[in-house]
Amino acid sequence: MAKPEIAVPRKIRESTRLYPYFKDCVGAIDDTHIFAMVSQKKMPSFRNRKGDISQNMLAACNFDVEFMYVLSGWEGSAHDSKVLNDALTRNSNRLPVPEEDESAEEVVEEVNDNNDEVLTTQDQQREYANQWRETIASNMWNNSIENS
Repeated sequence: MAKPEIAVPRKIRESTRLYPYFKDCVGAIDDTHIFAMVSQKKMPSFRNRKGDISQNMLAACNFDVEFMYVLSGWEGSAHDSKVLNDALTRNSNRLPVPEEDESAEEVVEEVNDNNDEVLTTQDQQREYANQWRETIASNMWNNSIENS
Protein backbone atom coordinates (compact mmCIF):
# COMPACT_ATOMS: atom_id res chain seq x y z
CA MET A 1 0.00 0.00 0.00
CA ALA A 2 1.12 3.55 -0.68
CA LYS A 3 1.96 5.95 2.13
CA PRO A 4 -0.03 9.20 2.38
CA GLU A 5 1.78 12.32 1.24
CA ILE A 6 1.33 15.77 2.72
CA ALA A 7 2.28 17.64 -0.49
CA VAL A 8 -0.47 18.72 -2.87
CA PRO A 9 -0.41 16.47 -5.96
CA ARG A 10 0.93 18.18 -9.10
CA LYS A 11 -2.32 17.64 -11.03
CA ILE A 12 -4.24 19.53 -8.31
CA ARG A 13 -1.57 22.18 -7.67
CA GLU A 14 -1.34 23.16 -11.36
CA SER A 15 -5.08 23.32 -12.02
CA THR A 16 -6.87 26.60 -11.34
CA ARG A 17 -10.17 24.71 -11.56
CA LEU A 18 -9.29 21.96 -9.04
CA TYR A 19 -6.89 23.68 -6.63
CA PRO A 20 -9.39 25.79 -4.64
CA TYR A 21 -11.51 22.74 -3.87
CA PHE A 22 -8.94 19.94 -3.51
CA LYS A 23 -5.80 21.68 -2.18
CA ASP A 24 -6.27 20.12 1.28
CA CYS A 25 -7.27 16.66 0.04
CA VAL A 26 -4.94 13.70 0.32
CA GLY A 27 -7.22 11.23 -1.45
CA ALA A 28 -10.69 9.71 -1.39
CA ILE A 29 -12.48 7.23 0.85
CA ASP A 30 -15.40 4.97 0.14
CA ASP A 31 -16.80 1.76 1.42
CA THR A 32 -18.32 -1.23 -0.24
CA HIS A 33 -19.85 -4.55 0.64
CA ILE A 34 -18.05 -7.81 -0.04
CA PHE A 35 -20.04 -11.04 -0.02
CA ALA A 36 -19.17 -13.18 3.00
CA MET A 37 -19.67 -16.69 4.27
CA VAL A 38 -20.40 -16.74 8.00
CA SER A 39 -21.95 -19.20 10.41
CA GLN A 40 -25.73 -19.43 10.66
CA LYS A 41 -25.55 -17.82 14.11
CA LYS A 42 -23.83 -14.64 12.79
CA MET A 43 -25.92 -14.25 9.62
CA PRO A 44 -28.42 -11.67 10.96
CA SER A 45 -25.71 -9.13 11.81
CA PHE A 46 -23.92 -9.67 8.47
CA ARG A 47 -27.12 -9.20 6.42
CA ASN A 48 -26.97 -5.82 4.67
CA ARG A 49 -29.90 -3.58 3.70
CA LYS A 50 -30.31 -5.44 0.41
CA GLY A 51 -30.64 -8.77 2.19
CA ASP A 52 -27.22 -10.15 1.18
CA ILE A 53 -24.70 -11.58 3.63
CA SER A 54 -21.68 -9.28 3.41
CA GLN A 55 -18.81 -7.51 5.13
CA ASN A 56 -18.55 -3.73 5.09
CA MET A 57 -15.12 -2.62 3.80
CA LEU A 58 -13.65 0.89 3.92
CA ALA A 59 -10.82 1.89 1.57
CA ALA A 60 -8.83 5.10 1.03
CA CYS A 61 -6.77 5.87 -2.06
CA ASN A 62 -4.54 8.74 -3.15
CA PHE A 63 -4.78 10.75 -6.39
CA ASP A 64 -2.61 8.18 -8.17
CA VAL A 65 -5.34 5.59 -7.42
CA GLU A 66 -3.12 3.65 -5.03
CA PHE A 67 -4.68 2.21 -1.90
CA MET A 68 -3.44 3.96 1.24
CA TYR A 69 -5.74 2.22 3.74
CA VAL A 70 -8.14 -0.73 3.87
CA LEU A 71 -10.36 -1.81 6.77
CA SER A 72 -12.57 -4.86 6.33
CA GLY A 73 -14.49 -7.20 8.57
CA TRP A 74 -17.37 -5.07 9.79
CA GLU A 75 -20.80 -6.70 9.60
CA GLY A 76 -22.86 -5.88 6.53
CA SER A 77 -25.50 -4.27 8.75
CA ALA A 78 -22.98 -1.74 10.16
CA HIS A 79 -23.59 1.85 9.10
CA ASP A 80 -20.87 3.59 7.06
CA SER A 81 -20.36 6.25 9.75
CA LYS A 82 -19.69 3.57 12.36
CA VAL A 83 -17.03 1.96 10.14
CA LEU A 84 -15.42 5.36 9.44
CA ASN A 85 -15.46 6.27 13.14
CA ASP A 86 -13.76 2.95 13.94
CA ALA A 87 -11.09 3.61 11.30
CA LEU A 88 -10.37 7.06 12.78
CA THR A 89 -10.27 5.98 16.45
CA ARG A 90 -8.51 2.58 16.40
CA ASN A 91 -5.45 2.01 18.58
CA SER A 92 -3.67 0.16 15.77
CA ASN A 93 -4.14 0.31 12.00
CA ARG A 94 -5.71 3.77 12.23
CA LEU A 95 -6.69 5.68 9.08
CA PRO A 96 -3.83 8.20 8.63
CA VAL A 97 -5.21 11.74 8.54
CA PRO A 98 -2.67 14.59 8.27
CA GLU A 99 -3.09 17.11 11.06
CA GLU A 100 -3.74 20.69 10.03
CA ASP A 101 -1.48 23.33 11.54
CA GLU A 102 -4.01 25.99 12.54
CA SER A 103 -1.37 28.58 13.43
CA ALA A 104 0.19 28.51 9.97
CA GLU A 105 -1.79 30.56 7.47
CA GLU A 106 -1.20 29.75 3.82
CA VAL A 107 0.29 32.71 1.99
CA VAL A 108 0.07 33.09 -1.78
CA GLU A 109 2.22 35.40 -3.88
CA GLU A 110 0.56 37.69 -6.39
CA VAL A 111 1.90 40.17 -8.88
CA ASN A 112 -0.05 43.38 -9.46
CA ASP A 113 -0.04 45.68 -12.53
CA ASN A 114 3.24 47.33 -11.48
CA ASN A 115 4.96 43.90 -11.24
CA ASP A 116 5.25 44.37 -7.49
CA GLU A 117 4.83 41.23 -5.38
CA VAL A 118 1.86 41.40 -3.07
CA LEU A 119 1.40 38.78 -0.36
CA THR A 120 -2.20 37.89 0.38
CA THR A 121 -3.84 35.09 2.30
CA GLN A 122 -6.34 32.64 0.87
CA ASP A 123 -9.08 34.36 2.91
CA GLN A 124 -8.24 37.72 1.35
CA GLN A 125 -8.31 36.20 -2.14
CA ARG A 126 -11.65 34.54 -1.42
CA GLU A 127 -13.11 37.84 -0.16
CA TYR A 128 -11.84 39.65 -3.27
CA ALA A 129 -13.34 36.97 -5.55
CA ASN A 130 -16.70 37.19 -3.77
CA GLN A 131 -16.75 40.99 -4.14
CA TRP A 132 -15.81 40.64 -7.82
CA ARG A 133 -18.69 38.19 -8.41
CA GLU A 134 -21.16 40.52 -6.68
CA THR A 135 -19.97 43.43 -8.81
CA ILE A 136 -20.36 41.40 -12.02
CA ALA A 137 -23.86 40.26 -11.01
CA SER A 138 -24.87 43.79 -10.06
CA ASN A 139 -23.58 45.18 -13.38
CA MET A 140 -25.43 42.49 -15.35
CA TRP A 141 -28.66 43.26 -13.45
CA ASN A 142 -28.31 47.02 -14.01
CA ASN A 143 -27.58 46.50 -17.73
CA SER A 144 -30.64 44.30 -18.16
CA ILE A 145 -32.87 46.91 -16.46
CA GLU A 146 -31.44 49.73 -18.60
CA ASN A 147 -31.96 47.73 -21.83
CA SER A 148 -35.58 46.86 -20.99
